[in-house]
Amino acid sequence: MGVRRRVVSHRRRAPVRSPLPAWGTVWTAPQYADAETAYLDAAERRKREQAEQERALLLRRREEQQLQMQREQERARAEGGHKAAVQALLARQAALEIPVAQFVHRETGSYPFVSDKGSPEFAMGVPVYLGLTPYGVVCPVAGRLSALKGRLASLVIFVASEGERRRVAGLTVPGQRIEVLT
Repeated sequence: MGVRRRVVSHRRRAPVRSPLPAWGTVWTAPQYADAETAYLDAAERRKREQAEQERALLLRRREEQQLQMQREQERARAEGGHKAAVQALLARQAALEIPVAQFVHRETGSYPFVSDKGSPEFAMGVPVYLGLTPYGVVCPVAGRLSALKGRLASLVIFVASEGERRRVAGLTVPGQRIEVLT
């Protein structure tokens, strides 16, 4: 009959909560020593896994925040760029109001009515009327011209620069009259 070890020496790894002084090494049954080791190893493993999950969650949150910031910056740039383009268009249209009126008067002998703002029906350009009849459009938005080119084909298009004339000319009907006024 072999000798069975019923008690083993075991060095504690976990702190002991006791009002009595705790010894670092105790005599205990082997299954209790194994149970403490297994319990402490599992607790360490759970802590490591939880820390890894928290790190992964933090990284995901940071990535989401960075993506959100990039989207907001792109939107702000787009809005800023769009607002700047709209302001530039309004400034060009306002600057051409008097030169257009003078041009139309020289051409027709009548003073036109130049609207005070752009209209979607005229590709956001400012309509110019002789009486009740549309005569021309001041600085239409080039991106809107292709959808309205048939409707605007009989009108004179007034632009502020040669570059604007080239952009507009590619989107209108062939032979449409485009006048550059400075």
